[in-house]
Order: sequence, then C-alpha cells, then structure tokens
Amino acid sequence: MVFTPDASYTDPSAWRIAMDASEGTLSMTTSKGPRLLHELPCFHGSFYLRPAGVLAGFTLQLPLPVYPSWLQEDEAPVLFWESVDLEAQDPPNQVLGNARLRLGRRQVSAGVSGLCTEVPVGHSGRPYLKIVLETVFPSVSLHWPVEAWQRLRPVTLKLLTEIRPADPEEPQWRVPEQWDP
Repeated sequence: MVFTPDASYTDPSAWRIAMDASEGTLSMTTSKGPRLLHELPCFHGSFYLRPAGVLAGFTLQLPLPVYPSWLQEDEAPVLFWESVDLEAQDPPNQVLGNARLRLGRRQVSAGVSGLCTEVPVGHSGRPYLKIVLETVFPSVSLHWPVEAWQRLRPVTLKLLTEIRPADPEEPQWRVPEQWDP
C-alpha cells in the first residue's frame, strides 16, 4: 500500500467508522452464482491500523437479522468476526489473512481477503480509508444460515466501510462492554 506514515493512525481517537458508508451482506454460493441471503443492517467493533495506515486486523459483532433456532437462551444472536495480523499483498491495497467466526458456542476459521485504500480528499480535508472485507465459510460449521446450511453451501460474508478522521466535536464510538474475544 502506498501511504505516508502519519502518527495519527496510531491514535484510535483520531478515527471513526463511518456507519453511513458501511454495508454488510451475507450470500450463499449456488450453481447459478451468489444469492443474497441477508443485508446486515449494522455492526459494532474495531479495526486495527498499522502506523502507515495499513489494515492490520479487526473484531466485529454483526447482529443477525434472524435468530437461529438452535441458539441457547443465554447466547446473543450475534456473529463475531475477528482477524488479526492481516498482511499486505501484491497488488497494492490487498490484504490477506485468517479469520475466526463465532456464533453462540460454534466457531469456524476461514480465510479473509480485502482491500484497504486511502482516498484523497480535496484541499480542505484529510484522506480517509475505504475498506472491503470478505470471507467465505462453510455454513455447516456454524449451522447458519439455514438456507445454506441445509444445502451444505459455502457462505460469503462481505463488509464495506470507511474509516474517516474523527470530528473532535462528535462523540466517539466504543466497543460494547459485552465483547468477549
């Protein structure tokens, strides 16, 4: 990735996740191509950036649009998606690594790939980061989502977001206290 090192990348309070520019989707692989299963309305979590602005990892909580029937009462309907030690690849802006997905007491590891690029802003503003992350996992391992699990189809989880410089006047977003990596 081509970035100019900037000390502000190491200061988490200098950045915010732009929820208005974020989108998550879950799709099932079929013989006719991908089929959208769910649009994930929101997420909570953190992205880790290296001092040069390269994506190093993330932990995300994705509230599910449908409560899996097999979840126990004390388990939240939230998919946890975590990846650390992402490595920059060629071509520039590409990152690859391994991820862990957890739903209730079920867990699976899968590869994660993504793009992280700096978007220049006009004369008045600082650049921001645009991120696209994707992982494909065996639905049978999590017993979710039902449409894919019953057909033993792989599922693609995709997230698009932006990390923008924080406005000092804006309240900072924090990871919820219940997060348990």
